Amino acid sequence: MEIQACIKAQPALLWRFMGFFQTPFLRALHALVVLFVILQLCSSALMAVTPDGASVTAWYHLLAGMGLCALSLILAIYSLGRHGLKYFFPYLWGDVDQIRKDLAASLRGRMVAPRPGGLATSVQGLGLGALLLTAFSGLIWFCLWRDASSAAPAWRAAHECAAWLLIVYFIGHGGMALLHFYVWQRRVVKK
Repeated sequence: MEIQACIKAQPALLWRFMGFFQTPFLRALHALVVLFVILQLCSSALMAVTPDGASVTAWYHLLAGMGLCALSLILAIYSLGRHGLKYFFPYLWGDVDQIRKDLAASLRGRMVAPRPGGLATSVQGLGLGALLLTAFSGLIWFCLWRDASSAAPAWRAAHECAAWLLIVYFIGHGGMALLHFYVWQRRVVKK
C-alpha cells in the first residue's frame, strides 16, 4: 500500500480500533474533547489577559474553555454512569490486584488491554480528573477575573498547574493509545 493511501486509511482504522473499547457516542465525544484540548493548548500560548481586558485569542480560549467544561462534564457523567467510580479508581477501595497484574505484564513488555480496575482504566480515571480539574479551575478563575476578585491570580496559577498535569497526561495517554493502535494494525489489519 502506498504511503498516501495508508495515511488516508488511518482515521477509519482508528475509529474501528476505538470501537473495541468505546460506544460510537463515546468515540465522538472523546474525539471532540481531544480536539478542544489541542485547540486550548495552542490558544493558551497566545493569550494576553490583564485586569483591564483580554486579547481576542484570550477570549477565544475563555469561551472555548466553557465549551470544554460542558464536554468534560458530559464525558464524566457518561463514563462514571456507565462504569461507576470503582472502575476508574479501584485503589480508593484498596483494590490494587488488577493494577499489579497489569503493571507486571507491562514490565514484561506485554500490551495490557483496558479492564475494570486495571492499569489502563485507572490511568483513564486520572485523566478524567485532570481534565475536570483543568476545565473547572479555568472557569472559576474566569468568574473571579470578571468580578475583579483578589483571588483571581491564585486561581489562574492553579489552572495553569492543572493544565500542565493535563498536558503530561495527554502526551502519556495519547502516546500509549497510538502505540496500542500501531501494534493492533501490525497484528490484525495487515493479516
